[in-house]
Amino acid sequence: MRNTLFLGVALPCAAFFSMPAPAAAAPVSQGVTLYGLIDVGMEYINNAGPRGGAILRMHSGGRSTSHIGMRTEEDLGGGNKAFVHLETGFHPDTGGLAVPASFFNRQANVGIEGAYGRLLVGRSESTTGDFFLNDALANNYSWSGVSTHLRGGRRDGTLGRISNLIKYQGSAGRYKFGASYGLGEVAGQVSAGAKYSAALDYRNDGFGWTLTYDRDNSDTLEPGYSRAGNVSLSGVLPIGKVKTYAGYRRHVKHGIGDRPDRRSDFVWLGLAMPLSERNALAFGYYHVDVRNAAMGLSGNPNLLAMRLTHTMSARTDLYTTLAYAWVPCGDPIGVGNSPQLYAENGRQTGLNVGMRHRF
Repeated sequence: MRNTLFLGVALPCAAFFSMPAPAAAAPVSQGVTLYGLIDVGMEYINNAGPRGGAILRMHSGGRSTSHIGMRTEEDLGGGNKAFVHLETGFHPDTGGLAVPASFFNRQANVGIEGAYGRLLVGRSESTTGDFFLNDALANNYSWSGVSTHLRGGRRDGTLGRISNLIKYQGSAGRYKFGASYGLGEVAGQVSAGAKYSAALDYRNDGFGWTLTYDRDNSDTLEPGYSRAGNVSLSGVLPIGKVKTYAGYRRHVKHGIGDRPDRRSDFVWLGLAMPLSERNALAFGYYHVDVRNAAMGLSGNPNLLAMRLTHTMSARTDLYTTLAYAWVPCGDPIGVGNSPQLYAENGRQTGLNVGMRHRF
């Protein structure tokens, strides 16, 4: 349950949103909702870094990124409402911001929502980030939407959060759809630096599929490359109490001049099953077919992961995640999202035991 702070609560950041409407105005604000999530645990990784030793550390975000945020809405009448959304990510192990240079690094936007959908402007997730990629594990120890295990400065992930964003999302029956455009703000070049994405999602009694597309027009992605893009198709199929997952994502980074394009084909399979009323088990397998890699970095990485979750209440759960990553040719590889801990011998095991609480 999230705690709602009604009008008049003396929080410095919420004071603006808590100001009463003029007496002549019938619609009023619904107050400010303060919410958040804290996820922290202990992580063991072997073959970590250039020296190849094991590391035991406190790790933030083993299952979900820790964050705190505020929302406020105002009823505009006629089924429409205005909203403001502010959210920041942080590391509970140190108390520091997830992005030190940006306080509201996850959400900072304003918009309108009604019968025809939801439109916002500001900073937010890309449409690709909003739509679930049908992954049994997701986040840490998962490669469906990220590529931090790849070396040589190569980044073949999907679009994440975007600044200067215009985003729309709507629905029709069992379908959900959306599109977003992040302005590049480069003088004389409208498309330079722009980021855009679109998605279509279908759900019906547990079965579903998601199609996404995104593109980044930046020319600073990697030296010699520009205009990176992703196309993905993923789905979930329930079989009794077991949910099965499958997905495919193609990433292309276009070379400048005569430089050949870089391509990666991501494939993943997974399943999730309840063990009891409070315990659940999930498995995931991820494979990447890396094309046109730098010399010595041409192997095709693999990751096998499993997670056991114990639900303590509606807001609190405990989890244990075990993962093993390998690449046949022995290229550097990592199970998670810490580049400084990559294994230099092409094999790594990770174990993460943590707790997650929502408020």
